[in-house]
Amino acid sequence: MAEEIRISKEFIEKELPVAPPMYVSVFLMTQALGMAATESKVAEKLDILESDVRKAWKYWEERKVLLVHQKTEETQKKPLPSVRPSYEAAEMAVYMSRKDVKELFSYAEQKLGRSLSHHDTEVLFGLYDWLGLPIDVIEMLIAYCISLEKRGMSYIEKVGIAWAEEGIDTIDKATAFIQMRRTGFRQIMLTFGQGTRLPSKGEEEFMKKWIQEYRLPMEIILAGCERTVLRIGRVSFPYADSILKGWKDAGVKTMEDIERLDAAYTAKQKTEQNTGKKQSYQKQIQPRKNRFINYTQREWDYEELERMQRQERDEW
Repeated sequence: MAEEIRISKEFIEKELPVAPPMYVSVFLMTQALGMAATESKVAEKLDILESDVRKAWKYWEERKVLLVHQKTEETQKKPLPSVRPSYEAAEMAVYMSRKDVKELFSYAEQKLGRSLSHHDTEVLFGLYDWLGLPIDVIEMLIAYCISLEKRGMSYIEKVGIAWAEEGIDTIDKATAFIQMRRTGFRQIMLTFGQGTRLPSKGEEEFMKKWIQEYRLPMEIILAGCERTVLRIGRVSFPYADSILKGWKDAGVKTMEDIERLDAAYTAKQKTEQNTGKKQSYQKQIQPRKNRFINYTQREWDYEELERMQRQERDEW
């Protein structure tokens, strides 16, 4: 007798109407294979890509639907090869029969304004199959690169790898990243007097830290950049970072907060200067010894001396 798979009524009523059909197939096959379920086995049984299996498992994980297999996505996820896999022409022809892949290639041709070569299709399909980026995210990536006037497929792939490494795998994440680059990075570079020059990787890391980790308002970041140039007369991301970290630790959120910190610092400096002058003056008026008088000199009370002289005259 064939082994039965139990599917809850709640799953049928709640999940089936909204889940993509392929994800439902992956769910059922995973349940059928049980503890033996792996990406490769599920993909082979359903004649789909392993990346599709990973996307389906991630979907069900986000939906908080428990799968039978106990091997998590993290333990099964294969490390990315150092280079993109090579896809044969016959293999690509099979993949292009899929509606979503075909639409991706059509979108790319339209945006790039040219027909795709075999190398182009390999790169684009690699973004989907190798890096695991969703089709809609890849389309946004292409549009973003073109907006930078970068139409080369090597540049598009480079950005795709960066997005995959940073976990930019949804439209919302991609939108946030693009917004940060277009507004935040651009304003910082302009404030530093760098014009439209693209930042280096190290400079990007500093700017991402200020925006994402320190969570400082842009006007505060720009103020720190301006102060850097005014103090040392040149662009220095590490110096600006020292200023901004100090402001973050002090809880700075507005320009008024900076003004209060500056005022407190100025007052402290004046107090220290006045204290230093007073100590220096007191040191100067201390009785000094010389080589002729090597004992402590008496400090005379001149009023008392005058009184004694008047008393002496009266007695005469």
